[in-house]
Amino acid sequence: MSNESKIKKIIRSLKEKKHWEIAIAVIAVVVMLVLYFSTKAGQGKRDTPVASPTVTTNDYCRKTEQELVSALESMRGVGNVKAVVNWESSVERVIAYATSNSGNNITTTPTIITSQGSSSPIVLKELYPKALGVIIICQGGDNVAVKLDIINAVSVLLDISQNKVNVYAMK
Repeated sequence: MSNESKIKKIIRSLKEKKHWEIAIAVIAVVVMLVLYFSTKAGQGKRDTPVASPTVTTNDYCRKTEQELVSALESMRGVGNVKAVVNWESSVERVIAYATSNSGNNITTTPTIITSQGSSSPIVLKELYPKALGVIIICQGGDNVAVKLDIINAVSVLLDISQNKVNVYAMK
């Protein structure tokens, strides 16, 4: 007997039964569970856990300043650029907390995850420092039109007011 005739025979026998819809639903649920657990088992076989990259304040500030310098150097009328940015604070991590209520006492504790012997809190999001003020020293900084273009660009890129951006000509 071929597989096709076996399948037709099974379907015919299911149609003859009163609750064939239930049998099909049970089979579908079993197939979904097998697929679900087989994908979970494959994920659990990784040798190294996937760690979320942690960005330090220095990395973020340095990268932002480099991107700013690169953008300004590509503008018309601007030559070499040096940028000094005054930052508000460091990277702030918002962590998850678990709250338990027992009678009149409410206890809040950080949610901790343990992986390969080390434990750390679950980080929901990271708040990066905000620029407070910027000094740009560049070739072409003595040209008024170039200076205004730089001030506008820095103001937009770092989301600060234009009066917090100063542009000076390079020696």
